[in-house]
Amino acid sequence: MKKVYLLLLAFGCVSAAYAQKMEYSAQVNSGLSRFGGESSAGTTTMVINDTWGSPPRVTNPYGSRYSVAYGASLQAQFVSASGFLLGTQAGYEQLRTRAKIDKAFGYMSHSSSMTHPADGKAVIITDYINLQPYIGWRVKQNPIDLDLTLGSDIGFSQKIKERSEATLEDGTEFKIRKDRSESITDFRPRLGITGYHGHFGVSVSYAHGIKNYRANLDGANMKLYTRVLRVGLLYRL
Repeated sequence: MKKVYLLLLAFGCVSAAYAQKMEYSAQVNSGLSRFGGESSAGTTTMVINDTWGSPPRVTNPYGSRYSVAYGASLQAQFVSASGFLLGTQAGYEQLRTRAKIDKAFGYMSHSSSMTHPADGKAVIITDYINLQPYIGWRVKQNPIDLDLTLGSDIGFSQKIKERSEATLEDGTEFKIRKDRSESITDFRPRLGITGYHGHFGVSVSYAHGIKNYRANLDGANMKLYTRVLRVGLLYRL
């Protein structure tokens, strides 16, 4: 990863020396995010107990189902006379992931069974300060500028929250509202395409996380990575 950023810096020096112009823009985006890897879950279980006093919990809240993400960022980029791009984005975003809860496990005073059908979801919400250095190429110019870019998100987590809930067949509801103590710096190689017409633009990008969220667990070979698909609207100054 360090070699990648040294290469970007070298390109930056060349681009700065021969830059035709510099562009600035602001962007708002929405999209979809999820967890990937062996430790992510499409379906999970809530552990409950209505008599022992322990709070409910989800066995694996790190969902592999897409959920809505959104954010905003500022962008600056050099555009050389030949079309080479070097730029960066800086912004704030919230990523959400989801897993379906299809059953609950635990003792209920009115039932002899320990397993109960349930309907619910486990949601992890993470707020990031996000940087994205990138290189690219302007493949078409005037009247529509079309940019292809390759870079990497560097996401610094600010808050990680769990918001899970499940309803049993008899209508009993369980909710989890938990602020998690994890903190992570996430790396996500990112491929994007942006089209501008005058001051306005539309972008589409996909980021594929390579930072393992579960790497700090001893004695386990667990893998958990972020996946983010974004669509953005830009205003170019």
